[in-house]
Parts: sequence; structure tokens; C-alpha cells
Amino acid sequence: MQQKQQLRLRLQEQRRYRTGTPPNRRFYRNETCQFDMWTFRLLIAQCLLLWSTCGAEESLLPGRRIAKDEYKFRTVASVWEELSRKAEAELQGDMDTERFLQVLSMSMSLPPAPTPTKVPTPTLFPEPTIVPVPSPTRAPVLSPTRFPTPTRVPTPTIRPPTLPTRVPVPTRSPTPAPTNTPTVSASPTILPTAPTISPAPTISQSPTNPPTDTPQPSEATARPTRLPRTRPPTPRPTFQGPTTPNPTLQPTPPCPTENQDDFLASLLSEVTEEALLLDTSTPQGMAYSFLLNERPSYICSRTILQRYSLSTFYFATEGSRWTNNAEWLGRRQECNWFGVECNSDGFVVTLKLAVNNVNGMIPDEISILNVMQELDLFANTLRGTIPGGMSGLTSLVFLDLQENLLTGPAFPPSITALRRLQSYRISNNDLTGEISSNIGSLRSLGELFAAENGIVGSIPTEIGNVRDLETMILSGNALTGFLPSELGLIPMRALYLNDNTFLGEIPSQLFNVASLRSLRLDNNFFDGTIPDQIGQLTNLEDLRLNNNNLSGEIPVTIESLTNLASLRLNDNFWIGTIPDVYEDYEKLEFFDVSNNQLTGSIPRSIFSVPTIRFIYMSNCSLSGSIPREYSNPPLLRDLYLDGNELSGQVPSIGPGDLQQLNEFLLQNNNLVGTMPSSVCNLRDEFILDNLFSDCGGRNPEIECFFPDCCNRCFDGANASSSRRLHRQQREPPEG
Repeated sequence: MQQKQQLRLRLQEQRRYRTGTPPNRRFYRNETCQFDMWTFRLLIAQCLLLWSTCGAEESLLPGRRIAKDEYKFRTVASVWEELSRKAEAELQGDMDTERFLQVLSMSMSLPPAPTPTKVPTPTLFPEPTIVPVPSPTRAPVLSPTRFPTPTRVPTPTIRPPTLPTRVPVPTRSPTPAPTNTPTVSASPTILPTAPTISPAPTISQSPTNPPTDTPQPSEATARPTRLPRTRPPTPRPTFQGPTTPNPTLQPTPPCPTENQDDFLASLLSEVTEEALLLDTSTPQGMAYSFLLNERPSYICSRTILQRYSLSTFYFATEGSRWTNNAEWLGRRQECNWFGVECNSDGFVVTLKLAVNNVNGMIPDEISILNVMQELDLFANTLRGTIPGGMSGLTSLVFLDLQENLLTGPAFPPSITALRRLQSYRISNNDLTGEISSNIGSLRSLGELFAAENGIVGSIPTEIGNVRDLETMILSGNALTGFLPSELGLIPMRALYLNDNTFLGEIPSQLFNVASLRSLRLDNNFFDGTIPDQIGQLTNLEDLRLNNNNLSGEIPVTIESLTNLASLRLNDNFWIGTIPDVYEDYEKLEFFDVSNNQLTGSIPRSIFSVPTIRFIYMSNCSLSGSIPREYSNPPLLRDLYLDGNELSGQVPSIGPGDLQQLNEFLLQNNNLVGTMPSSVCNLRDEFILDNLFSDCGGRNPEIECFFPDCCNRCFDGANASSSRRLHRQQREPPEG
């Protein structure tokens, strides 16, 4: 009776503990209480309940943790409820002790949950001695709400848990592709510099026309041939590597140990048609046979597609006839082949085969090399069109196809799709078509070399979107139309549009680009005047506006262009005087204003430039006398003053002056007197090759001994009529 009373009190305390009721302090002060069988059973059930709640975080798979923990929780909760209910029933005499012990033993002997293969999941009821529970970092705080109450948890029938027979195991993640940035150059900071100004044409050391044995006073002898108009050589500045990260090749599928021939065929058929692979007369078929013959060395390598691409390029361009094909198709990895450079992961980032007798067509399989950043095929004999496979070179930064025999569109979609392209060089080919409006999408483009092709149409206004463009060379094409004003939005350093058929006025916005160093608009059909804003181009080193239909006066603001090395304004319709503003010029070498309608006197300041070498003022209407300062330039080589209305005598020169003078033209003027002996001495010293003057006819205007001094004499009486005829031929076009 006393034991039942103590058990009843313990059950009341347990209920208070679950519901949060303050404990019965009097009960805990009873020091004579003893642990009986019911107390032990209740403690076991409580331990089971704690174990079910504390093991929730030990499961490895989230889906498994939820199912297993719910099952444990419900099972232990039912045992607890059963113990509580049967304990009360025992106290009331409704159930005997044997039946209660049978239920308890059934609950303690539940079968463990099946564990799926390859997934380390703890069993449902582990033995403490076999699977020790690790000590948590922080001791869990047990709140009363963690224990189930009889009113919330129904009494279910105890049965084994229902678990899935198979647990999906996540597949192995693919091997990540190499992510190291390929290294091309040690200085990836700036774009290639603009090409330097082409040197002035070399003047022959011999007379332009052979001297005649006797003077011909009745007819004006033809003037010597002018300097040949030479086009600048295609500039090839050193390529600087990119600074942007690049994608890498995708890993190849796992290579089987058997049937490797079928595996290789299946792999290559994803990039090449099967018919081409099986045809051994095609470059693709020859590359496929090459790979089969060297198996299994590289078939299972992750660069097998790269090896196939390079092998196809070799066979498509007659690699056996290259000037240098060292290691190509050898047993070594393709990074050791001549002209091939790879990154640390073994993928090609550079292919340099310039001037190497590469002959044939670029295959579409070039697209496999999508990590490549630099492709240099300069000065070979490549034929065909720019392949569509170029669009796969998504990492390409530098592309040089100059000096080849390429045909087809110069700006195909495969090129305008290369968003990282910084240098595109296709000069000296047979490419045609128009400049695509998609060129505006090449936002990283810094160099565009497309000279000496057959490109037609006009420059699209979308060119203004290419704000990183520094050098644009489109000379020697069939471009026409008006220049877009959007060119003034690009901070270019060099603009070469010479030898085309452009029309209209030069947009004034172009003269706001203060970064320009070279501006070549010569040999077109530009008309109109030049605004005073040209004085803002203070960095200009080469200004060529010759051979156009420009009119008006030469702006005085050119006095600000003190960095000029070449100033060519010849063969236009300029009027007015030549500005005498060259005192501060320190680099000028080439000065040409000939074949215009200029008047006034010869500017004296032009002879104060210490670097001047070529001065051409032929066939204008200049008047006055020859300034005595003409002998000051120490490097002066050519001085053309013919075809004007100059008067007076030819000034003498001092000892040691004009030691570089090679051609001195004075014919078709109104000069009189005797040629100074100091000038004739230059002929005796074999310095001056050509000295032409009006020393022929019945009444020569200048007395000059032939051929010891003057080696070509003209009839001065016909000089005025010759000048009139020339001016009539040079009348400006109407409108």
C-alpha cells in the first residue's frame, strides 16, 4: 500500500513536469523514498524519449532523417503513453504486471531500420557499446515541450517502420574544367600602340630625267617626276596579352578500356560529320586516321579534341610543306609542336605560324580551340573564306590574317560574334563585302587593320559604339559615302581612310579627337573647308589631306600642330596665303602645299624648322622673292619652287649650307640674273643632282651653264602661258 502511494506521487510529479506545474517540494523532501520497479520502467521510457529527440541531427540525408526521426519519436512516445496508462491501471488493479512487462519487452526489441547501400545511416536503436554517440559541442537544452503529452499523441499500433527500399544516391559531380587563366604575354596592360608614321618616300640619288646633251629653248622640258605616292606598310605592333579571364574546354567523357575506336569516332562525330571522318582524302579523315594509329596514347586524354583540331589544321594547310613544322604529329603532347603555346592545364592559348608557308584553307574544326587567345597567320598563302568556325573561338583576343589570299566577306558573323576580340587584322587580302553594322558589338576592339582589300559601302554609324578603338586602317578599298560624325566619339590615335572614294565634307566632330596622332584622308573626294577646330589636334604627327577637293583658306590654327612630322595639303583648291606660323615646329620633315591656288609670298618660318627635309610649293601663284633663309635648314633635301611667279635673283648660300640638297627646282618663274656660283658648287661636289631653271630659249631669264651647273633648262618665255594652262586645268569643281 505504501509503495503504491509513492508510485502515485511520482506519477503526479511526472505530469507536473510535462505540463510545467511547479513540483511538489514536500515529495522531494522525502528522503525515505526508494526506487521500485515502476520508477525504473518510467526512467527507461524517459531515456528512450530523450534519445529519439537528440538524434535528429545525426542523419546524413535530409529525406532519411525526417522519416527515421518521426518513426522513433512516435514509437517511444507510444511506449511512454503505454507505460503511464498501464501504471495507473496497475495501481487501480485493472492490469497485471506480466502483461505490462510483455508490452515493454516488445517495445525494446524493435527491429532496426534497413540501411541503404553506399549511404552511411545510423541504425534505429544502436547499442551504446557499439555505436557511441559523440558528445555535442553545446549541451542541448531540454524544454518541457520536447516531451509528448497524452492528449496530443494517439496510441498507435506498434509496427516496424516503412522505409524506401532504395535511396537515390547523388551521382559524382563532373570533373571541373581547368580555370587557370592562360598566360600569353608578360605585359597585358595596354593595347598595341598605333603604327608609326610611314617614312617619307626615298628620293633617288640620280636625276629624275636624264640630262639632255643640248638645251631645247623652243619647248619647255618636262619637269622631273614627283615623289612616288607610297602607301604605308602594314603595321604589325607587338601584341599585348589580355587581362580578362577565359573559358576552358569541356572535359571529354570517360574513356573506355575497350572499343576505343568506336569511342573516338563517337567523340569526333560531335564536331565533324561522320562522312568526312571516314573519307581519308579529307583533312578530317586524315586527322582521324592519325589519332587511331597512335592509340591508346592520347585517345583517353582530356585534350584529345584539341589534338584532333590541330591535326586537321595541319592536313588542311599542307603542313608537310611548312617552313617549320617541328614536332607536329609527333609522339609528344601538342603543346610541344612548333608555334603552339599552352597554359598550365595543357590547353592551347597561342598559335603562331606567321611567314611559315601555310597554304590552304582554315578548317571549321578550329572552333574546338575555344581557349585560344592569339592566332597569328600573317604573310602566308591561305585561301578561301574566313570560316564560320571562327565563332567558336570565344576567348580570341588577337587575330592576324594579313598578307594572304582570303576571299569572301571581310566582316562575317563569325568575326562580329567574338566579343573579346581586341585586334582584327585582315589587310592585303581579296576580301569584299561591306562593313557590318554588327561591328558595334565588338566593344573591346582596339585595332582594325583592313587595308588593301575590296571592301565596299560606307562606314556604319554603329562604329561609334567601339569606344576602345585606337587604330583603324581602311585605306586602299572601295569605300564611299559620307563619313559618320560618330567617329568623333572614339578617342582614336590613328585613322587611315586614304585611297577610297569618300564624299562630302569632313565632319567637324573629327577635329575634336585630341588623341589623334595620324590622320590620313588623302586620295578621296572630300570637299568643303577645314574648320579652325583643327588646331585642337595638338598631338598630330601625320596630317594628310592631299588629293581631294578641299577649298577655302588653310586655317591659321595649324600653328598649334607643333608635333607634326608630315603636313600634306597638296592637290586641292586652297586659296589665300600659306600661313607663316612654323616657328615653333620642331619635328616637321615633310611639307607639301603644291598644286593649289595659293598666293602671297613664301613663308620664311618654314626654313626655320631644324628637321625639315622636303619642301614642295610647286604650281601655285606664289610671288615675291626667294627668302635668303632658304639655305638655313641643315637637312633640306628637296626644294620645289617651280611653277610660280617668283621674281628677283636666286640668293647665294654660305659655305657649308645645304649639304644635303639633292633637287632644287626653279623653272617656270620670273627669276632673273645669274645662278650663284655657291649653288653651282653643289653640283661640282656631287651633292646636288637636279638643278632646273629658266636658262633656255633665245632670251634665258637666268644665266646658268649647262650641264655643269643647271642640268635642265626651260624656256622662260613660255613660262607664263604654261602657268595659265595649269591653272585652267586645276579649276575647282562646280557646286
